[in-house]
Amino acid sequence: MRLEMGTFPVTDIAFGPRTRYDAGRLTVDRAAVLAAVRQDPRIATAELEIARPGESARIWPVRDVIEPRLKVEGPGVCYPGISGRDIATVGEGRTHRLAGMGVVEVSSVNWHDAGGDYVETYLDMSGHYGEMYPYCKLVNLCLVVEPDATLGEEIKNYAAHKAALTVADQLGEAVRSLTPPEREVFELTPVDPALPRVVYIWCVHSPQAMSGSPSAFCTATYGLTQLTPPWYLHPNEILDGALTGPYRTAFAMSWTVANNPLLLDLYRRHGRDWNFLGVISLRTEWTTQTEKQLMANQTAKLARQLGAQGAVVTWDAGGNEFIEVVRSIQACERLGIKTVFLTSEDDATDGAPTMLEPLPEADAIVSTSFFKNVTLGVPEAPAVARVIGLPTKKILRGSTIGLHAGSDGTLPTAGPLPVPWRYDDHYGFGSLSCIE
Repeated sequence: MRLEMGTFPVTDIAFGPRTRYDAGRLTVDRAAVLAAVRQDPRIATAELEIARPGESARIWPVRDVIEPRLKVEGPGVCYPGISGRDIATVGEGRTHRLAGMGVVEVSSVNWHDAGGDYVETYLDMSGHYGEMYPYCKLVNLCLVVEPDATLGEEIKNYAAHKAALTVADQLGEAVRSLTPPEREVFELTPVDPALPRVVYIWCVHSPQAMSGSPSAFCTATYGLTQLTPPWYLHPNEILDGALTGPYRTAFAMSWTVANNPLLLDLYRRHGRDWNFLGVISLRTEWTTQTEKQLMANQTAKLARQLGAQGAVVTWDAGGNEFIEVVRSIQACERLGIKTVFLTSEDDATDGAPTMLEPLPEADAIVSTSFFKNVTLGVPEAPAVARVIGLPTKKILRGSTIGLHAGSDGTLPTAGPLPVPWRYDDHYGFGSLSCIE
């Protein structure tokens, strides 16, 4: 597969009479974009607002951040399979992207109605909490959208996410016929056979066991969120959005998946430091130990069949999902495949290990910090001058992670707020390079 990525840097966004891109400035025809969103009869309300870096602004509730990407040549569409989009295999031809910006999906729609998962993320465009994430450096076009409240949760999810992707598509069309100021070719070309062969094992959460649904909204592979055996993905497929967010944390959005620095560094060093074989995508949150071990064994087998000598492993969740992840590391090591594991750590409460199941084979671990903001001592987010989205936020207290107790009240979103309980830098956004 050969993919040419054309990049159009966005330095500012403004509303105007038509949607167009000119030398870094993106002008958006607000009425036309909203008309495209409102063509879906399931959408009850929709508005667009702009949030700029450094602004005293808070966006709540945030379900996803999407980088506009558009297929210009080659089969399929970017972010395939989601919300009824074309399912054709992507990763070839030419794709244009609007870099330096995000389409923020702002909606109260929950992931599913079975409990356990919830929308808790808000984003600040300034301040200590906001600067912990890459989004405060983006110019963000926020779609504040609510579907018909009488619909079921899965239909509301489908409609809300389709609306955000519609906005991204509308913006992408502005650069379809333009010559990109930056170009980069991505291709797994033949390399020196003496270079070490490396695979990326990318573990992603599935909500199926918790929700009981094979189509609940979450991190998707060609639109599928159900529990499936490990997939092999060419990295170009991921660059075209075949693996995409979001999950319930700020680092598991579509934007961070598409701009994963670990993936890009592995790819760009192909042929120089190693032979990059591609990506194995492993679904997590299987329900029995037998299932978890089976997935681990199959992941290691696939890595060996690809000829891997080494593997880099990441994951995006917490709790029991750790088992199939660390068992996959163990299975790879037992087959002679050396592994490096990027993970956040839990706090060692009452002498508990920072890893749920520490195994001796997992002996090369890169910590991306603690996953609880309370452990990191992140201060309360200060009041802001402007709120995009809902004016109030329910605050859950009673435990160190804020999950298991009832609400102690509803606070104004514009005022000081406790930070969300999870941090989880899954992919090393705070790291200089994967070779380190």
